[in-house]
Amino acid sequence: MRVCFFGAWDPAYPRNRILREGLRRAGVTVVEVRAPERRVLRRYPALLAGGLAAAREADLVLVPEFRHKDVPLARLIAGRRPVVFDPLVSRWDTLVGDWGLHAAGSGQARWNRAIDRWSFGAADRVLCDTWAHGALFESLGAPRAKLARVPVGAEDPFFAVGPPDPAPPVRIVYLGGFLPLHGVPVLIEALAALEKQAARLPAYRAVLFGRGIDWARAREMAEAASLEHVEFPGSVDYEGAPRLMAEAHVVLGAFGAGAKAGRVVPHKVYQGLAAGRAVVTGDGEGLREFFDPGTEVVAVPRGDAAALAEALARLVRDADLRARVAAAGRARALTFATVERIGSTLRDVLAETLA
Repeated sequence: MRVCFFGAWDPAYPRNRILREGLRRAGVTVVEVRAPERRVLRRYPALLAGGLAAAREADLVLVPEFRHKDVPLARLIAGRRPVVFDPLVSRWDTLVGDWGLHAAGSGQARWNRAIDRWSFGAADRVLCDTWAHGALFESLGAPRAKLARVPVGAEDPFFAVGPPDPAPPVRIVYLGGFLPLHGVPVLIEALAALEKQAARLPAYRAVLFGRGIDWARAREMAEAASLEHVEFPGSVDYEGAPRLMAEAHVVLGAFGAGAKAGRVVPHKVYQGLAAGRAVVTGDGEGLREFFDPGTEVVAVPRGDAAALAEALARLVRDADLRARVAAAGRARALTFATVERIGSTLRDVLAETLA
């Protein structure tokens, strides 16, 4: 099988890295056609000039994450070959429902909803990371028969992380883009509640790596609450993420109250589980498709700072609880979320699409 990854996708994005490497390990030939131009009027000619022949020599054309606008061109040049789209998100859901950049009912909201429908409709197969997310795609024009679930997973270096250092303090680590679905303001409220218990808890530190939409707000909230146990080191290279996981005892997921946070299982959750760390994240139907809350992951009601503070206090106090949850979560992730497992899952989906 020969698959062409086509469009303006980011080769460093974890989802793409896992899919490309997973397919290669599954015996699939991966051809890469990429033009990073942001503007469609410049990107389309670049893709045609650099990838027309390669795309037409492939058995399938796959348009990776976020590149909804590249699906029509992929459809055009693929001819009778199947086009597979891995949107990862809905533009309308992200820009309107999650980020709030456009008001519901506005022209931009209708435009992004139309882009979702066009891209989902033009593809022969649409991938989703959870069936809960797939249900949203279905509501936006992707027939159920077109959908196939391929989880996010984690890369090898995260599975290679060794056990945590038992020496204090207990390190609570967030690693991410401070996106609205992560619910970082909820996290700061929880850490403020946790700090009120600090005198009765073992020594701990909460370290929030990264930058993004809610970063400035989180810093302001932490300063206003005079939090002494919270650090904001700033951005880090993705290649350094496994080292940060190695320093953690507890890994934080996503806590936003929005519907999107309940549909997805973010990269950071898989990475923390792969590293064998106790992961605490917001509960939701997407999470429960794969993991048993309370056994393999600690799940709290999304948007509930008090519940999150209580869960963090339990994990800081109880090293045995951290170890049990971490071991069970890693064992579960090994069954389906490694690069090899994700690659074989996607290979089977592509083979079925060709058939």
